[in-house]
Amino acid sequence: MTEKIASTTKVEEPKVEAKKVEVKKAPAKKPAARKAPAKKAAPKQAAPKATAHKVAVKKAPEKTMLERFEETPIAVPFKAANKTFMASLGLLSFVQKEFDKQYREFDKKFSKYAKDGEKVFDEWEDRVDDFRKDVETRFDEARDKVRDTFKRAA
Repeated sequence: MTEKIASTTKVEEPKVEAKKVEVKKAPAKKPAARKAPAKKAAPKQAAPKATAHKVAVKKAPEKTMLERFEETPIAVPFKAANKTFMASLGLLSFVQKEFDKQYREFDKKFSKYAKDGEKVFDEWEDRVDDFRKDVETRFDEARDKVRDTFKRAA
């Protein structure tokens, strides 16, 4: 039995050290490998508790698609596309701010011009009213003269 334990110990060490050793010695020690799982049943019951605790403590955050491909050649176009998209968003934001700024300036000027236009309209309206009144009075005077002239002649 000590030989079996020693042989199983030797089998476990090469598995950890190198895969080549495992491949070479595995066909010769298949019977020992079959007996080893029966003896390891007790440690497997204790192991899930320890690993379950470790898994709960060491939950790694899920990686994004870009993080998953970071080390692959596919990452380069993804990074370029991501930078391009972010740059376009930044540019759109900049253009929107500039547009809003220009619109506010235009609105101020437009409001000023509209007020000035109202003043000019009121001034011209007053001038037109004065001119109309002046024309009406002159017309009335001319009509009265014509009537007087016809009355004298008749």
